[in-house]
Parts: sequence; C-alpha cells; structure tokens
Amino acid sequence: MTIEPWGGAAPRRYHPSPLIDSAGGRGLALYRFLAIVYAGVLVVVHREHVILWWPIIAYGVLALAWSVIAPLLRRPTVLAVGVELVIACVGIFLTSEVYDPASVADGISTVPGVWAASPVIAGALLAGVRGGLLAALVISVANIIQAVEPSQLTYHNIVLLLLLGVLLGLAVQLARESQQRLEQAIAASERLAERERIGRQVHDGVLQALALIHRRGRDMGGEGVGLAELAADQERSLRTMISRLDPVPPRAGTATPAADCTDLAVTLGRLRSGRVEVVLPAGEVRLPTATAQEVEAAVVAALDNVEQHAGDDARAWVLLDADDERIEVVIRDNGTGTAPERLVEATAEGRLGASSSIRGRMVDLGGDASWRSPAGGGTTVILTLPAEHMAGSSS
Repeated sequence: MTIEPWGGAAPRRYHPSPLIDSAGGRGLALYRFLAIVYAGVLVVVHREHVILWWPIIAYGVLALAWSVIAPLLRRPTVLAVGVELVIACVGIFLTSEVYDPASVADGISTVPGVWAASPVIAGALLAGVRGGLLAALVISVANIIQAVEPSQLTYHNIVLLLLLGVLLGLAVQLARESQQRLEQAIAASERLAERERIGRQVHDGVLQALALIHRRGRDMGGEGVGLAELAADQERSLRTMISRLDPVPPRAGTATPAADCTDLAVTLGRLRSGRVEVVLPAGEVRLPTATAQEVEAAVVAALDNVEQHAGDDARAWVLLDADDERIEVVIRDNGTGTAPERLVEATAEGRLGASSSIRGRMVDLGGDASWRSPAGGGTTVILTLPAEHMAGSSS
C-alpha cells in the first residue's frame, strides 16, 4: 500500500506489520463493544424523546454483529472499512427518524454515538494518516447533513474526530516504520554473527593451513615456490570473502544513489596483496566515481611509499571507515618510519608523492591528509573526506 505524505514528497510504502495490526485490532475490538454499551446508555437516558424503537433495536443488533465479525479479520481491509463507514452513516442518518424533531434540532446525540469513530480508527490502522483522515471526513459530512442546524458542539466533535484520524494514523505509520527498521537491524545482526562464526572457523582451519603451505613451499624452493604462491592467492581470496560483510539494507526513505557512483569499499578491496591487508566496513561507501578514483589514487600513492621506503619486509594495512560526519581511510605500515621533517625535505627536493599525490588530491576534494610516525616505527597516513560526498547524503 502506497501512502502519499504531505508536502508533495515522494510516496512512502508501508508494509503490514502483524504485531501492530494485531495490537491495534484488539484495541479497536474492545472500543467497539464499549462504544455500543455507551450508545445504549445514551438511548436509555433520552428515551422520552424516542418516537420509534424498532429501528434503534435493529441498528443495535447490526452494530453488535459487525463488532463480533470485524475482529475475525487479520487486519482491516478497504472493504471492511467501507462497510463500517456505511453502518456508522446509517446510524447517524437514523437519528432524525427515531427521535422527535425538537430533540434533533437541539443537537441530541446520534444513535451510534462514539461508535461512529470505529471506522476512523480502522481507516488509520489500514492506511495511516490518509486512511484515518478520509474516514473522519466521511463521518463529519454525515454529521453535518444530519444536523438541521449544525451547532458549535457539532463542529467541536468534528474537529476531535479529524484529530483522532490524523494523530492515530501518524502513530500507526511511525510504529510500522520503527518495526521495519528493528527487523532490518535484527536481520543485519544475525548475518554479522553468522559471518563472524564462519570467519572464525575458516581462520582457525583453512587459513592456518594455507599459511603453513605458503611458508613451507617457499622454504622448499623449486616447484614448492609455485605451490606457495598458489596457497598465498587462495589465502588472500578467503580473507577477502570473510572480511567483507553483507551490505546493510538501505533505510526506508533514503535517496537512491546516482548511477555514476562507485563503492569505495569494493575499490579499495582490490588493493589486497601478500603485503597489504584491507579492512572494510559492513555497508557500502558509495561515492561519485571521480571522487572514488581520486581517493583510490591517494591510497595507491601511500602504498607506493610503503613499498619504496618502509623496507623489504614491511607490511601495510588499509582501514576504511565511514559515519554520518566523514569518511576516513587509514594506511598503516610496520616499516622503518618517517622522520617528522622528511615530508618538508621531500617537497623542497621536488618529490611530490606526499604533498601532491596524496594530500593535494584530498584537499582538492575538500578533505585532508595527515601523517604520524610513532617512536616504535612504522608510518600512519590518515585520509579524511566529508560525508557530504557520499551518494544519498542529505547535505
């Protein structure tokens, strides 16, 4: 069912929720019975103004029968709401026939009384704000037509009825959205737990065996080197598979990414090698393709520096992270490190790998790059980019 929101925004789709429909249905069923009892009390109180009893009794039986049948439905339907609207309107128009004209002119309570709000509640449960408001308008028009001269009390009751339809419909829509997001979060959590379980089993078994074959193969020499390289390739493939999580389903209402976008996580994942490990987030990090290419080029330049200056045995790690404020790529190595003044000297010597290929690119994109070199060795390069570059960003 598609619900049209206010303000001309794009239509939003609300899916039935068994939990919310069941709770709302039980509440509506109880309301119908209590409203029938209250309507009967009002008829008894105003019995001296009644001129025809049999229509009131027949209508009471009809409303009671519907109040028994309606809860048997799993959730409200368009037909069921329509039937209930007809029953409520018949009761409203019946008021002028069963009470004396003077009482009707004075604004006596209609035969269904507050039971007439039942289809408004059912409409809100069915279609949110739109359903509740449409049902309230139908009942309001019936009340205005029935009244000989609508009084201030008549309009007061109509306003209350409209508020009931809008507010209850809004509450239903928000509850369904919350339920849907909760289900998505639970599903994502279950997928994450399963992936972690599989990852532990693979790491404790297959990866350890492949690493052993790699080391022993290189030590053997000859044909063992080819076997070692094959084991290393398979080890990298398995690490890629278990380190990349299933993308989290997009939230309802988020903008669809443009066609010319690239997942930065996939792009950086291709940089894995025997000396480079890449750690990626659970979800996608979608950027305009040109921006993703520039970030990738900056990361490649940083890895080139590791290969050239960090030492023959140095390894590198690339970590990608993204939140609502920024995108961050950290390139860390366990090499010989970089002296604090070395970047200044390299720029003066005309070597622009850091100042241009890395930091220059990030600055052009509105981000930045920084370097840290702890006393224990190694170098850490941190690339940052505002989250407004992400596809679907609200900025």
